[in-house]
Amino acid sequence: MNMSRTWSALLVMLAAATPTFEAAAHTTLESSSPPNGATLERSPPVIEMKFHHPLNLTSVVVVDASKAERKLEFTPHASAAAFELPNPQLHPGRNEITWKGLSQDGHVVSGSLVFEIKPKEAKAP
Repeated sequence: MNMSRTWSALLVMLAAATPTFEAAAHTTLESSSPPNGATLERSPPVIEMKFHHPLNLTSVVVVDASKAERKLEFTPHASAAAFELPNPQLHPGRNEITWKGLSQDGHVVSGSLVFEIKPKEAKAP
């Protein structure tokens, strides 16, 4: 009977530890600056992305309101927990930035950010 309780306690501890291990292996986006969903007056000079754990970012693509796609440069080009997208040149309207990378355990992780850029107001004659 005592051995049964020991095994039960061990199984409960293992089950509780499993989600923590998976979360560490497959990182997610912790934050961005500007924040995801922001409406901006103009394209920001840089977009910063911070992840919970380091990853190898492999691609970043922006799709603007006209559905045009283009790749964005990012730094650093090595495994890191923070990346910058310099001069993203977002266009007026909705811009979705999709990213892909490899987590520390080699699994592909991906996500997206959406920014709305206000249209430029026409100047009065």
